[in-house]
Amino acid sequence: MKGGGRGKLALLCAGALGLGLGLGSAAQAQEGVTLYGLLSVGVAYVSNEGGNAATRMVPGTMQNNRWGLRGTEDLGGGARGLFVLESGFGLDDGRSQQGGRLFGRQAYVGLGHDQYGTVTFGRQYDAVFDTLGAMSAPVAAAGLATHVGDNDNVFGSFRHNNAVKYVSPSWGGLRAEATYALSDAGRSANNRSFSLGSSYASGPLKLAAAYMQLDHPGLVASGNPAGAVTDDYAGAPFVLFHSSPLTPTAGVARQRVGGLAAGYSVGAARVNAMVTSARYRYQDGTGMRLNNYDLNLGYRLTPALELGAAYVFTDGHYGGTDARPRWHMGQLSLDYALSRRTDVYVYGVYQRARAARADIYLFAPSSNGRQLVFVTGIRHKF
Repeated sequence: MKGGGRGKLALLCAGALGLGLGLGSAAQAQEGVTLYGLLSVGVAYVSNEGGNAATRMVPGTMQNNRWGLRGTEDLGGGARGLFVLESGFGLDDGRSQQGGRLFGRQAYVGLGHDQYGTVTFGRQYDAVFDTLGAMSAPVAAAGLATHVGDNDNVFGSFRHNNAVKYVSPSWGGLRAEATYALSDAGRSANNRSFSLGSSYASGPLKLAAAYMQLDHPGLVASGNPAGAVTDDYAGAPFVLFHSSPLTPTAGVARQRVGGLAAGYSVGAARVNAMVTSARYRYQDGTGMRLNNYDLNLGYRLTPALELGAAYVFTDGHYGGTDARPRWHMGQLSLDYALSRRTDVYVYGVYQRARAARADIYLFAPSSNGRQLVFVTGIRHKF
């Protein structure tokens, strides 16, 4: 980065710190700007990465690292202006993630109203992540039992550029959402996306449903780096599914995802069940279907100590071949809160695959069908 760029970034960070720490209290009260963030890192042992065991430091083992600015302005009559700028980075080396973007996690601005809902514009998450993510195994049971390769994006591994999103107000516990991300190209279907989602919460019960469609996503299929889904759709953790099994240079022509989830809380326990289906059609005419079945449990042993457990089964079928890959994955975790903002954790994830390689999230695929990961780490929120 050139000297001028460093100077601008330093000024931005200094201003953000002034707002977040109360050094500019008058401006903070008027504009409603908040600095926030999360730091998480762990030491992990993995039994097999490409044929070798390894012990290494892994950033983002309990939520990915981030810092951001969030702001609102009261416009009167129940209306407000709002924005979010959120940056992702690796705590082990400090590098920006999401393709090196300064605000690669989220970057949007919009208008909200207490009665009519919120409309936002920019780089955003889809309705699948927004409505289903909180009830998935890696979130609700605290670990990395992400549906293999995050094939349904329930874990929010890629975002959508050029996105317009509407989120309704709550109608007696029912909330709806719709997003459309433009291709920004001459052909509207050349790397666009849309998604729909709804959720319902009443007392201990929570229900959610979502659908998403991507047309010619990524750089391989579309050749459109300005489109809805681009470089963060390629590479890890998607190496298993984002190209044809017969023609590695053939990318995804269309991806469709649908899912349903239900959760229920009883005393100190909460249980979630989820079913999602991801269907890929590749440029060479082949296809792939993946059905994910996710059951997870959280139980608060004490006010500070929580136990998590999960089982995820993924059943796959490649069209055009006889391959029927399957993945079984189990997870156990313990999370201990040292304070309201700082916790330490330990968890283990084991995955066994048939007719495929095992591939636990954040790690390189195994050389065979088995992979075991142990992680111990710390998380701090601010």
